[in-house]
Amino acid sequence: MKLEKNKLFKTAAVILGLSLLFMGCDDGNSSSDSEDNSNDDSTGEVIDGIDTSTGYAENYVATGDEMTLDFDSVTWTEVYCDTASELTSALSSASAGDKIIIAAGTYTDTFKLEAGGSQNSPIWIVGEDSTNMPVLDGDDYNNNTVLAIDGGDVSGISYVYVQDIKVTNGRTGISMDQADYITIDSVEVYDVGQAGIHVRDESEYNIIKDSTVSNTGLYNVKYGEAIYIGSDNTKWTANGGSYDPACDYVQILNNTLGPGVTAEHIDVKEGSSYAYIIGNTFDASGMIDIINGGLSFIDFKGNYAECAYNTGDQNYNEYFENAFEINDKWTGWGNYNDIHNNSITFNEEYYNSSSTDVTLDLALGSDGVESTVTTTDSIDRDQWVVECNDQSSYDGTPTGNVVSSNTRDPEDSDRMYNSSDRLTEY
Repeated sequence: MKLEKNKLFKTAAVILGLSLLFMGCDDGNSSSDSEDNSNDDSTGEVIDGIDTSTGYAENYVATGDEMTLDFDSVTWTEVYCDTASELTSALSSASAGDKIIIAAGTYTDTFKLEAGGSQNSPIWIVGEDSTNMPVLDGDDYNNNTVLAIDGGDVSGISYVYVQDIKVTNGRTGISMDQADYITIDSVEVYDVGQAGIHVRDESEYNIIKDSTVSNTGLYNVKYGEAIYIGSDNTKWTANGGSYDPACDYVQILNNTLGPGVTAEHIDVKEGSSYAYIIGNTFDASGMIDIINGGLSFIDFKGNYAECAYNTGDQNYNEYFENAFEINDKWTGWGNYNDIHNNSITFNEEYYNSSSTDVTLDLALGSDGVESTVTTTDSIDRDQWVVECNDQSSYDGTPTGNVVSSNTRDPEDSDRMYNSSDRLTEY
């Protein structure tokens, strides 16, 4: 049974700007000696939009159900793994309070966790040595997910902490399905066929922090996002698909995304709300999805996201279009997003105010088979910090989106915000 979500309270808190509530705990490191101050409502010191006493985004409103980060208070059952078969066994038999320790080395297989922990007794999957992290190698970037955290067959799982591992060589690096209060911390995902990390099927209140994603889209560039939140509306259960679209309250904090991310660095899909995207670094080199228009750092198709204190660099990518885009991909979505205090660097030599046809050889695999296709499509290298698009095929227009205190290098006040009638600067 998935946890009951206090969505009404949280929605009101964000809209009305109620006082923030935070857990008083450390940043999740095992060496923590902090006390559990979960009833402390102070915000502590805030640096670049992150509360250093909790690790949460500044405007995240705590539910009281968050995983304890006072790991010294947990009585752990340690399970040591130094072979792929041992890791598979540890995951298949995992239960609350298990600390699955993975020795340095390469583990060639795909892995699945279908069990969760509890609020004060999570499951902790951690590399033994953070300076020599174990590598989970899926052995085939055309197929399968390397590490799947999947509650789909057990009505949802919660409270899992994944730390200090590397993930590579699968179609997807890490996926979360019907999985709540999952933390991905200090993980490296690289050389994958499609997306690096996918949060899907009503997975909520999850954190991706202090991690790196690079070299995605090796199998299909169209789906090579670094972090993908939710599902396209064609995949929704309401539209005949398999997934619940509501992947709400995902926090993406202090990550390094790129180089080699072929599509958007973060794609917030329609149907998902309250993403907190704070303090990340984006590198556009290697972004080549000219087909789906995945040539911006973030595509906001959901509602009520906050994007702040991020830095992005075009890094001489001649195909890069805009830093952030807001799109109403489905009626009622693409609204009330807040984009502020971000810093973006463009390369002026690639600016072009008109559409340009580009021809590229692109990886466009399907049905598990690799394929490279010579493709021609048009791109719009407008170099806006924020562009807000109204797709006429859907009812309504983007509403309530706001921007503030973003910076552009080189400075150009005329190329900060496009579709200004659908954006409010405050």
